[in-house]
Amino acid sequence: MDASTPNTEIDFEHIKQYVGDDTALIKEVFGLFKNQVEMWSRGMTPQANDDDWGAVMHSLKGSARAVGAHNLAALCEQGEKLTGSLGGLETRKAHIHDVQFSIEKVLIEIGRWEYTQTLASMRS
Repeated sequence: MDASTPNTEIDFEHIKQYVGDDTALIKEVFGLFKNQVEMWSRGMTPQANDDDWGAVMHSLKGSARAVGAHNLAALCEQGEKLTGSLGGLETRKAHIHDVQFSIEKVLIEIGRWEYTQTLASMRS
């Protein structure tokens, strides 16, 4: 998997800017991302007060940017604005659905990358 793969959820060139081709470090970054997503997703509730909602969206955005998940980061950035009169219950419910779907796509791509790495290590 690389940045030239169509419809990728992860910009691998973005990650490589920071860690090069160090697969162990990329794996560690992906592990941190998965932990962050698991932790912050628990707070992604439509009833959250504006401060908590904003903190969750902001934190998920940062985690997404760190792994080059630009689509997810953009969704979280949009979500940061769903406060006050813009943060109605139904609006947030729909946004949570979109964010969770995007997270799943990123996790699937991470899983594919990990599988490819496992196959490569078995061949060497």
